Amino acid sequence: MRRATLSSNSDWTALCVEATVGGLSALAAVPCQKLVDDPTLRRLLRAVAAEASSAARKDGQSVSGRLEDLAARDCRRSPRRTHPWQRALRRGRKTGAEAVFGPILKAARRAGTPVPKLAVMAEVLSRLDRDR
Repeated sequence: MRRATLSSNSDWTALCVEATVGGLSALAAVPCQKLVDDPTLRRLLRAVAAEASSAARKDGQSVSGRLEDLAARDCRRSPRRTHPWQRALRRGRKTGAEAVFGPILKAARRAGTPVPKLAVMAEVLSRLDRDR
């Protein structure tokens, strides 16, 4: 899993892509490529990426490029790859997703930006992590 280190003026692109791809892949229990191959999952990928980038940008954080395209490209890079959060859940381990979702959700609250899909994904993964 990529670890994104944040400072007040860092680029949040990798963090937002990680939340989008990791969250969806883990909760849908599919390889990352399936997130772009399946029409329903692809729409969800775009919507979640849009929420993440909007929250970050409205909070004054830097996000490079179109996050929807970057997330899709990340999925296509290794067609059979399963995200580390998905593998952690299968092994009964914690995902550590809170470290990725936390800053984005805080940014959304500060900016007053609704992120309902991100919030649901973060809550479900948090509950799964608590049970481990």
